[in-house]
Amino acid sequence: MRKAVVTLVLLTLVTALLPGSSAQFVTFTTHDEISLLRGDYSTGTIMLTNAGGFSFKIVSYQKFWVEDENGNVIHGFNLTLTPTIFSDWSSQKTYSVSYNISCASNVSGGTYTLYLRFLAFTSDNSMYIVHATVPLHVIEKALDFGVADAYVKERPGSSYVLNGETIVVFSHVNNIGHSSVTIQATVSFSMGGKVYFLENRTLKMAPGDNLVRFEVPVGYELPEGTYRLEYVLKYDGGTYRYSREIPVKFGVNLVGASLQSETVKLGEENRAYLTLLSERNVNLNLTVETYRNGTLVARTVEPTVIKGGTNVLEVNLPTNVSGELTSLIELTFDGRIIGESNVSYKVLAPPFIKNVTYERVTTDEVVFRIVIDNPNYEPLEGQLSYRIVANGSVLYKDSLGSTIRPGVNEVSLRFKLPMKQIVGYEFTLSAMGETSVSRGELYLEPPAPPTTTTPTTTTASNTTTTTPAGTSAGLWLGVLVVVFLLLVAGAFYYTREGGKSRKRTRPKPKRRSPLGRFKRPKEPKFRENKELPKK
Repeated sequence: MRKAVVTLVLLTLVTALLPGSSAQFVTFTTHDEISLLRGDYSTGTIMLTNAGGFSFKIVSYQKFWVEDENGNVIHGFNLTLTPTIFSDWSSQKTYSVSYNISCASNVSGGTYTLYLRFLAFTSDNSMYIVHATVPLHVIEKALDFGVADAYVKERPGSSYVLNGETIVVFSHVNNIGHSSVTIQATVSFSMGGKVYFLENRTLKMAPGDNLVRFEVPVGYELPEGTYRLEYVLKYDGGTYRYSREIPVKFGVNLVGASLQSETVKLGEENRAYLTLLSERNVNLNLTVETYRNGTLVARTVEPTVIKGGTNVLEVNLPTNVSGELTSLIELTFDGRIIGESNVSYKVLAPPFIKNVTYERVTTDEVVFRIVIDNPNYEPLEGQLSYRIVANGSVLYKDSLGSTIRPGVNEVSLRFKLPMKQIVGYEFTLSAMGETSVSRGELYLEPPAPPTTTTPTTTTASNTTTTTPAGTSAGLWLGVLVVVFLLLVAGAFYYTREGGKSRKRTRPKPKRRSPLGRFKRPKEPKFRENKELPKK
């Protein structure tokens, strides 16, 4: 080897003394390329192949230079190759050459050509000049941003996110340099101009591959809608932006509501049925507000458990008031409305006997007044039955069919009843499958002689009573009271006039009409003929 080196040195000296026209030119080829960050260095290997038809005993690396696309030599590069001397490089043989190349920071980015020059000697001491060209890419930016992506952490592959889940956004950043680079990373989550999540980070990108990853929590307070996810990486050499539209859903949908019955009786059971589709297990509050003519009549709030899949909820509706009722049904989570619906139904209250009174209209006749209340807003068909008994015998018994109008209805019945007997009565109203009964008793006293008593009929608690007039002692007491009041009045008048007697004056005579007393004439009477007069 030492002899070869000495020989090579001698040959080099000889070559320097020879004219350039005595050398022959051969080319080494390569398929490799070199990428280099300006202001940095790059190391690696290239494979050089002896593409000529010559076999060289010794090959020596001489120098390099860099040209741009226009053939201009570009300065600012340093190159070191290892090894620099090769022996026995036969035709089509390939050698691996290691390199270390650096570039000044003022070199513009672009594609250049690296030229390598070798001197090669054959076994017969013929000398050849060998050139090799290597594509050289000068990169201006240190970071290579990979394509970002986002997914739902709990359900990868989903095109939307549920409240309570997390969005993951990430990307790879390749630092092709040999020193760390500082970047600013920002992620935001917004809708309609309002930012619901924002996070900023300062990160250092080490040489090689780097993973940048953010997690965006989607809270339950976020309303449903389509949000915009924005992801930005920025440094002195450039900026990378990624954005995506992501829908946010709660995951529970009210898809239908039905009613057990549109018309029910007062106090009868009635329900609404809600059908929900859920993608999660969650606890909700079920609120039912019932109105009649715009006035709230009932309100209930109950917790309910919703499971993933199809859920059917049974909702009890109030029927303790009659009329047209509307129930507003809401499903809420922490005050947020998840679903709402409304149902309307009628509650019919059976009419009832509100009151029964009676009045004695003659000595032995009584008129019963039955007050019937229909609390509904529409007329109903009903039947009123009555039964009058005395001394265990039925005096009257019958049924009356009638249409009961909304509101208060009054029915009057007149009966001839015996005196000095306890008479029992019973009135029964049947409507809507319900009955209302009113019972009572009365007793008729015979009328007292007109000189001593004055009969008075009263009505109280469905019974008739009479109250007698005052006795002769009561009359004398009344006379004494009247006389006493007259004496007091006279004394007051005498005191006011000062005890003086007034002069009597004779009253003036009344004027009389010269025609005598006036007597109003009688109205004329006209006799009506029932037949036409004969001609």
